[in-house]
Amino acid sequence: MTSPSSVEPQPTDRLLAAARWVVALPMRFRATLLVWFITVAATYVARRALGDDPTEAERLRLGYGLPAMEDGRWWTLVTGAILLPSLAVPVPSFTFIGMIIYERVAGHWRPLVAVYGGQILGMLIVILAIIPLRNNPSAFAQDVTNVTDFGISVGAFTCLGAWTAYLRPTTRRVIRWAISCYHVGPLLFSGVIYDLSHPTGWFIGLAIGPWLMRPDHSERGPYTTRDRVFSAVAAAIGVTIGIAVGWSTGGGTGIFGWGPTR
Repeated sequence: MTSPSSVEPQPTDRLLAAARWVVALPMRFRATLLVWFITVAATYVARRALGDDPTEAERLRLGYGLPAMEDGRWWTLVTGAILLPSLAVPVPSFTFIGMIIYERVAGHWRPLVAVYGGQILGMLIVILAIIPLRNNPSAFAQDVTNVTDFGISVGAFTCLGAWTAYLRPTTRRVIRWAISCYHVGPLLFSGVIYDLSHPTGWFIGLAIGPWLMRPDHSERGPYTTRDRVFSAVAAAIGVTIGIAVGWSTGGGTGIFGWGPTR
């Protein structure tokens, strides 16, 4: 006689289990969905406020950057983060991937703190850092001090940085070295505003990740010879990919003018 525990699941049972998993999925990542819904709602409000055919100048007034802060539009740190320059509804992309990865291990409130807090703090740090470059004649200085930007990708890098606190020591070190070194290439060979703000968000995430755990229960381990080798390889791969990305797809010529003329 077959015991109840040894009965094979029926196809209908598997189908019901899959359906329950799909229905529960939005609740598992509700913080990520909330960020998307906020952006959709903000886009609707902005379209209603600006009319059917807003000018480029009207749309750019909603973005953040040094020009906006000098004009007293401090609130653009919020509006620029939740809107796109075209006032289009955003398609889930890198930002949502970063949040999903973090929300999966950290719960729901931590990704919200990281994505919005990291975005606003990261842009404030960058804006303060570039103030001395206002009168610098270099192409890099003129670009970063006069540009208006949108999006919340800085907060996404904060989520990724905070997520690494949950990883095992060797994996954590490898990923941190790879992504940290990746940022060097775009900065040297592209040098647009997000090449400054993305690494800023990333390092904010590394700093606040253990603090957001409350208490910090990230695994610790000795820095072995194997870890050093893996970290060196990861750093080399990160630098190589960063240089390739900065050289081929960047928007400027780099902080020292080393990138290609576009």
